[in-house]
Amino acid sequence: MTLRQKLLIPLLLVSLSTGWFLQSVWIPRSLASAEARHIQLLERHLDSVGEGLVHLILSKQLDAIHETLIALGGKNSDWVEIRLEDGEGRQLYPLLSASSPAPPTSQMEVRTLERHIDYLNMRLGKLTVKIDVAPSLADERRHQRLLLLAFLGIVATLGVVTGLVLELTVIRPARQLAAAAQELARRNFDQPLPPPGTDEVGMVAQSFATMRQDMRNYQDELLHEIHERRIAENALKQLTETQAERIQEEVVKNRDKDHILIQQSRLAAMGEMVHNIAHQWRQPLTSLGVLIHNMADDFREQVMTLDSLERDVADAQRLLDRMSSTIDDFRQFFRPDRDQVVFDAARAAHDGAFVIDAALRNNQIAINLDLAEMPLWVSGFPGQYAQAVLNLLMNAKEALVAKRIQNAHIDMRLREEGGSVVLTVEDNAGGIPAAVLPKIFDPYFTTKEQGSGIGLYMVKMIIEKNMGGLVEASNGEQGAKFIFRVPLAKPAGLADATGEKS
Repeated sequence: MTLRQKLLIPLLLVSLSTGWFLQSVWIPRSLASAEARHIQLLERHLDSVGEGLVHLILSKQLDAIHETLIALGGKNSDWVEIRLEDGEGRQLYPLLSASSPAPPTSQMEVRTLERHIDYLNMRLGKLTVKIDVAPSLADERRHQRLLLLAFLGIVATLGVVTGLVLELTVIRPARQLAAAAQELARRNFDQPLPPPGTDEVGMVAQSFATMRQDMRNYQDELLHEIHERRIAENALKQLTETQAERIQEEVVKNRDKDHILIQQSRLAAMGEMVHNIAHQWRQPLTSLGVLIHNMADDFREQVMTLDSLERDVADAQRLLDRMSSTIDDFRQFFRPDRDQVVFDAARAAHDGAFVIDAALRNNQIAINLDLAEMPLWVSGFPGQYAQAVLNLLMNAKEALVAKRIQNAHIDMRLREEGGSVVLTVEDNAGGIPAAVLPKIFDPYFTTKEQGSGIGLYMVKMIIEKNMGGLVEASNGEQGAKFIFRVPLAKPAGLADATGEKS
């Protein structure tokens, strides 16, 4: 339903209801009231006529009575019939022999009035008059019809004026606004708008014009930004064209982009590895130096025997084997994952802690491991999981060292909760600032002067994207608290509920 129909239909209904009331209620009542007033006047007139006939009836002056009533009928053209009877019911006027047929009353509205003529409690006769009230009501009916026509004319004029005003002030501007809105959806900002004004439609048009101008400005800014980005992309493309072949070779070697970033993160931790190897080798090298010095003293003092030489050589070989084992452990940790497997999360978490254990002890930082005794199997890449644990421990170590925390410690706990393997790492370095906390997993975001901002991003990508888990970061009672949630997996080789092996 259009706006014009919504406005004109109620107006039409109100007009019809008012017209029906005028035609069916008000006009009939007005005519009845006018007729009643006319009859009341006639009754008063008949009372006067009756009083004038008293002495004529008493004196039995029939000629005078006839002359009076004939004159009365001539003066009142709307009196259709006059009849006078005496007290005994004999008709005095008109005489039966002289009575003429009554005029047709098909077009008349005849009312009969009767008045008894009394004198000193004696009934002298009865005067009966039939009166046509149609002529007296004709003017009233004409006035009522004129009033009804005037009302209908006013209603029609009001409807036309309302329609025109509605068309000019509401419908036409609304159509222009609708057309402008459709063109705006097509990114056309030049569609004409209705002129702004002080009424509601004008204010809407002004608001729409302001909004459209804001959208035009925003689009111009976007186009400018897109143009600048295209320029930057072209420049970057030109810069990297010379390295396209090298990058392609690296893509072929690695399974996907995520593994490349993870391996880069591990390579970034090589410095930490070398530092930890130095701490792991310090004691064996010292022992080996002491052993070689003792062997030289025994040889100079000629107390060296074949047994003592074999014993010293065996001790030296054990120290060298221990150092070689340390190298193998670190090399195994930094070996890239190629296939997704089911592995023990506790073992991978322990491997991550092993890499940084010496550096933690060197900085007087205690690490408290509370790992599950039974294997907790998860599906993914064990090296990546260990790398994620190492990244958290390295961050915690740097925070504890930078803040010079006394009695520094890191707590790491691994448990099964609700079908997930949950690893919690918490330190006592005071926590992460509230303004920084929502951004710590963003790539290249860092608060460190020499930081790359990729460590925690790699943690989130490993756990959530590569292993389908969830990473949460918050502030605990003493410091930062990180939680890994990884779905529990069925270990390879065990049968599931259907009897098939996984």
